Amino acid sequence: MDAGTERKPKLGSQLKTVLTDFSESTSAHGPPKIVGHKFVLAKLFWVLLFLTGIGVFGYFGYKLIVSYLSYDSTTDVQIKFSALNFPAVSFCNLNQFRNDKLPKDFQEIIKDFTLQERYDLYGGQSNFENYFATNPTMTPLDIPFWETSTAMGVSTTQPPSSSRRRRSVEKVPEREQAIFDDLKQIYDSPNETVSANMKWFSNVGQTTSDKKILLNMSYFLTSEISDDALKSYGHTVEEMLQECTFQGQTCGPQDFYQFYDRRYGNCYTFNSGLSGTYSKTNSPGAAFGLSMTLFINQPNYIPVLSPQAGVKLLIHKQGEVPQISEKGFNLAPGLKTSIALRYLVMERLEGENYSNCTKRNERPLDDSLHDYYPGNYSQQGCYKTCVQMLTIEKCGCANPLYRVPARIRTCPIQNYNCVEEVESSIDYEKNCSCPLPCWESQYLYTTTSSQWPSNNYEPYWKQSMQSRGKALSKILNDKTRQSIKEEFVNVEVYFDNLNYYLYKERASMTLEDLVGNIGGHLGLWIGMSVISFVEVFELIASLFAVCTKNFCFRKEINANVPNFQLQE
Repeated sequence: MDAGTERKPKLGSQLKTVLTDFSESTSAHGPPKIVGHKFVLAKLFWVLLFLTGIGVFGYFGYKLIVSYLSYDSTTDVQIKFSALNFPAVSFCNLNQFRNDKLPKDFQEIIKDFTLQERYDLYGGQSNFENYFATNPTMTPLDIPFWETSTAMGVSTTQPPSSSRRRRSVEKVPEREQAIFDDLKQIYDSPNETVSANMKWFSNVGQTTSDKKILLNMSYFLTSEISDDALKSYGHTVEEMLQECTFQGQTCGPQDFYQFYDRRYGNCYTFNSGLSGTYSKTNSPGAAFGLSMTLFINQPNYIPVLSPQAGVKLLIHKQGEVPQISEKGFNLAPGLKTSIALRYLVMERLEGENYSNCTKRNERPLDDSLHDYYPGNYSQQGCYKTCVQMLTIEKCGCANPLYRVPARIRTCPIQNYNCVEEVESSIDYEKNCSCPLPCWESQYLYTTTSSQWPSNNYEPYWKQSMQSRGKALSKILNDKTRQSIKEEFVNVEVYFDNLNYYLYKERASMTLEDLVGNIGGHLGLWIGMSVISFVEVFELIASLFAVCTKNFCFRKEINANVPNFQLQE
């Protein structure tokens, strides 16, 4: 072995030298203190402090990563001011078909179903006919159903099971049962004796005549008669719209687009956007909104189908199917209803880790959604499409109270139980995929009402309405009617201010936030930065180089040893 190999430093001393150089020159705050102190206690103190800092940093770093991976979100609320798009305003008469326009065979259908319901309540047709034969002054259709069991002395506690709608119920969770058991201290159990004496009450909640008739008429009308004929049986906008002003300008029937609703018949939309334009509002207040006076024509209401009188109104955005049956609200005759609007916009985060929303004009289902609810996507329309598709799948026909696509048969009354079963048992989370839209706007409203017309104004109003049509003139001239209030609905729709709310969802912690927070804790507890990490990588490279060089040196020595022995 030559002298050069004997003077080669050992690996341990080389590694110590590299670590000492790193500790003295690093930008991290702990290692220089550990190496620089001469006293052992001081070195131990700084070692303990440095390790504690690493532990605390590790804890907070773990918490930050867990928070980032939870994908929490925060909603920012901004109040902005600008000219606003005036909403689309849709209305329908609460009476679907005009009695004087229905063909006689349809009127017979209504009468037959009404009488059949009375037969069931009276215990059969023979009991029904015998009772009114002995009471000729009474009209069969005028007696409320709760009086029938008392008048006839028959029991109606056993209605046909097929006519009773199934309730959608859910069992109380076991973890909550103790709460309900505790509440029993303040409640008394239902009085079954009283319930047994109220035999008529067993019929409440059954499939009533109006819904049976509506289902049958919907099936017959939609399958046998064209849409144009259906519309001819309802109230027209020319008949209903008696006064209309928008932003101080007169509007009329030419400004209303018509659509057909399965529950309310003919409906009309103002500012629908279908003409290629829609109106904006630059000023708040009733003077810059929409005002309408609507004639509801109660004498032509169908008795069994129209228990209420008035107008169904819906405030909605342009570009979507008006879901007036579900989202609309009623306006009563004889009142002036003021509807003050406020506008809001919601922007949701995309991605399955957040709201899993669908983009503004995209549909999460296949193209068949367009056959049911065309226009912009809405979650409510998607759910109704899901129910209708499931009804078609299980019942072989479509629910007549929802939109029915072309070439699909409408369910007759014989399939009523199947239709009800689907509606009451559907699990929206399992059976439907209907995410929220990523961008959504809504019109919030508050309503106030007052008597209209006032007692002193009514004579002037009546005089101005005399030339508005034969039906209206007949009602106004009918001396048996005490007031015209029962025939008119007055409504005004306007923005109470032009401030609108922007709700914007954002991630509570982004990747940039995570990196910044980790860097902050790293600097606070250990005193390290990005430069420090570069120095650590440099240290690792230096240690690797020393180890590699030492390994090669030893290998060379082992190769030279046999040659040295051979020379001796």
